[in-house]
Amino acid sequence: MAFWTYSGLKFGIKSVKFPKENDFYDGFISSIKINGQKCLNQDKTAGLSGKSDGLQCRKCELVCPTKAVNLNNLADGENGKGGQALKAIDANRCIFCGLCIDACSDIAGAIYYSNDFDFDIAPSPCAGKIKAFKKSLFVKHIDTGSCGACESEINALNNPYYNMHRLGIFITPSPRFADVLLVTGTFTKKMSDIFFNVLDNIPKPRYVVLIGSCSLTGGVFERSEADEDGFNTGLLNSTETKEGTDLNPSPLLNENVIALPHCPPNPFEILNVLLLIKKGDFK
Repeated sequence: MAFWTYSGLKFGIKSVKFPKENDFYDGFISSIKINGQKCLNQDKTAGLSGKSDGLQCRKCELVCPTKAVNLNNLADGENGKGGQALKAIDANRCIFCGLCIDACSDIAGAIYYSNDFDFDIAPSPCAGKIKAFKKSLFVKHIDTGSCGACESEINALNNPYYNMHRLGIFITPSPRFADVLLVTGTFTKKMSDIFFNVLDNIPKPRYVVLIGSCSLTGGVFERSEADEDGFNTGLLNSTETKEGTDLNPSPLLNENVIALPHCPPNPFEILNVLLLIKKGDFK
């Protein structure tokens, strides 16, 4: 018997046991949080109603490239927990650049990286009847213009460590065999025709999972010079007029959409969403 075969058998199975056991890797950065008790604006945020007047410190807001920080939404409570504490840092916009942490570190140290996994994913209201994919789930991935970070996390699910095939989840190159469309990257004009062509060829019922800040809000490219006719704004965004009517409504308005924030989300978070779809927990 070859030596490598013996070594492999001796090494044993190293695949994670998730979801039976939460054997997560502690080194993952899953979110950026704010400690409401340490923030200098703790007593100044109540009753501002969207106004920034009266805030003692706004450095974290000013340095944020995606406008993910909004101190007016900060709620009192330990470790930033409270009614609207999580909205102080919008996970759909945050790109984990850490500029807010650097800006706050010498002032109050209220903002910090967290490795606590947030599996509380709230899908949009289902637009159609959705079944549970009991035996297998086939996923079609499309990149509409990303940096490659989200793709690397998706590719990791195929390796022996995560081994999503053991759970009956597979990546398919053909949209006609897919149950889920996995979208990464900023929604660009040149990719729009390809995106809708792929979406139209996926049979219903289907899910659309938007992964990362770019696909949700446009990331650092939102409202950029490359923005054309409402593109580069993210697939969840819609452009509204002053009268409140949609000028460019979201192209996924009638789809079953699941938003998975973070930049990028780690493989456990992606795998968790796919498992929830497979079991039918998003009905």
